[in-house]
Amino acid sequence: MGLVFNQQNSDTERMEFIQILGYNIRCLIIERKGPCKTIVLLHGLGASIERWSELWPLLKDYNVIIPDLIGFGYSDKPLIEYTIDLFVKFLEELFSKLEISNPIIIGSSFGGQLVLEYSLRHKDFFEKIILVSPAGTLERPTYVLSQYIFSGLYPTIENVQRAFQMMANNPDYKVDENTVKDYINRMRLPNSKYALISTLLAMRRDQRLQNRLVEIVIPTLVIWGSEDSTIPVENIEYFKQIPIVETHIMEGCGHTPYVEKPHEFYEIIKKFIES
Repeated sequence: MGLVFNQQNSDTERMEFIQILGYNIRCLIIERKGPCKTIVLLHGLGASIERWSELWPLLKDYNVIIPDLIGFGYSDKPLIEYTIDLFVKFLEELFSKLEISNPIIIGSSFGGQLVLEYSLRHKDFFEKIILVSPAGTLERPTYVLSQYIFSGLYPTIENVQRAFQMMANNPDYKVDENTVKDYINRMRLPNSKYALISTLLAMRRDQRLQNRLVEIVIPTLVIWGSEDSTIPVENIEYFKQIPIVETHIMEGCGHTPYVEKPHEFYEIIKKFIES
């Protein structure tokens, strides 16, 4: 069972700040009125809770927890070294403080890399794992990833719009204007750029992940966009050799299929969760 909240007359949705590792961490918490499973969503590098805004309204049958990772979104951005170990400790305290046990977890890009790291250290914690274009298998940054990092360091409307459009890699997809503005606002907050680069260096240092994928013991679904040029879809091959892992390629999608085709994405994960 996942986290079960006290039964209430109606669902509640709240955005609040909680103390994790001594820092203020922003978290969206959606509590359903009856007992149900919990889904935790982890965003990618430089992203925030809002990146999941197309998906969470569809998760009506689940409690939903979405944090801004430490250093990102509107959470505190301390001048510390952002290591994989730090993020794992962050998740340990988050789950403990919110009394979450055995949830379903969805991690996108860097969030997917964190999910894998956490699950390899806590092998029976998650009920099921869903990874969306997970980081951790790239040998070197792609051109699109480099453009995204550049847009974080130099967050102008033109740079950010171009980077997000390249990540979708679909001329028919139009990047939401509010997404661009919010990203610019967040990357102009104190220490945002520092946290971005420090985390990127941690990701680059942690190159052992692809050799450890055979250790996955929790039912796992890996979803990739067919047009992903940020972390190319060829990286899904690393996961196809593992019996407990299912893979799915979403046609016509780039790096964030849950943003580009949320309803199709939801139907895919719903089938996996209920199987």
